[in-house]
Amino acid sequence: DVRQSSATAEAAARTAGQSAAAASTSASDAATSATSAANSATEAQQALAAIPQVDASGNMTLAGGLTAAGAINANGGVNIPLAVGAPTSESGVNRLYAAGMGGASNIYTAAAFLNTDSLTTTGTATITKTVPWQMARIGIPAGAHTTIQAPFEGPSSQWNYSSWAGFSFVWRSTAAAKVTMGFGRGAKTIRTDLTTDSYTIIPGNGLAFNFGEILDITFDNVRDTARNGYTVRVREIYALNSTDGWQVKTTTSFIPATQNEPIPWTVCKIIYQQQAVASSSVYENLGGLWLMVTGAQTNNLYKIATCRGVSNFETGVGISRWVTDVINTTSGTAAVNAGPGEYAYYQPGNINPLFYGLDAIGTNAIESEETADFEDINIPL
Repeated sequence: DVRQSSATAEAAARTAGQSAAAASTSASDAATSATSAANSATEAQQALAAIPQVDASGNMTLAGGLTAAGAINANGGVNIPLAVGAPTSESGVNRLYAAGMGGASNIYTAAAFLNTDSLTTTGTATITKTVPWQMARIGIPAGAHTTIQAPFEGPSSQWNYSSWAGFSFVWRSTAAAKVTMGFGRGAKTIRTDLTTDSYTIIPGNGLAFNFGEILDITFDNVRDTARNGYTVRVREIYALNSTDGWQVKTTTSFIPATQNEPIPWTVCKIIYQQQAVASSSVYENLGGLWLMVTGAQTNNLYKIATCRGVSNFETGVGISRWVTDVINTTSGTAAVNAGPGEYAYYQPGNINPLFYGLDAIGTNAIESEETADFEDINIPL
């Protein structure tokens, strides 16, 4: 019995020892886990603190560099400040490329000389050749009206197809006026001494179907005192197919200007460019019409219409002349200043970077567009 009791006591002692060891191990494991958890929490806090924070304006500051294995999208643009001082080799190369692109743009343009010897007017208007074959001033007496035709001379280096992509020319009027120009395939009929609501140029050959276009720009010279500016109307005459016939797209634009910057007094250039060769049967909005104005306006380039554009089949030199109607309701002599122009040609790939450049820096002044069947308006003055 004594031996049995002693064995039982030893077994109990061993069990107690094992339990104590297990308890000690558990305590050690618990301590280790607590330490690990604390370390993880510290690391998480440190990692969170290391993440760049976004301020109230949505800006984020990165203390170090940015490395990415994949692409980074920057739809809002990336601002890269340039260091002040002598240009680095890289910036010097970039400037050379920029200068080269500017030169390339010049290469793909050609002068259009104003044929002052062939300028014509109706009524009592007078022509002064300020610079022969370059500049002219047409004077219109008070209460008179006139129709001016100004032809251009330039390269005719096409055969059945042309690389013509646009045209710009110097033009200014000190009274209400309307400028009309035709380009692309098909004959054009010019009429004189009509009201400004009439069409000065219409498709020729009895309105026979063709793929050319006519642009008609009207300046009423009436200042909107409530809106502080001037309304400009553009009417585009075009045809997509012989079934629908000729259409007219009327675009109304508004150019902000004070009473010291009247329109069209401050118009300096009229510009037409199209971004690529247009389809003859689909209206793709590939053409654009801009006004460059002078004066104290913050913006001086205004897009006043989008146009269908023309194909390069039988486009020729593009716009070969403009026609201006002036009705002088002022008490003094009104004047139209006519100057030279510039033809633009497609660059490789049949694209016109001039269109994209103008579209990027210009102000869109278009407010409304409406298309209807063409109905001729022919009201003599």
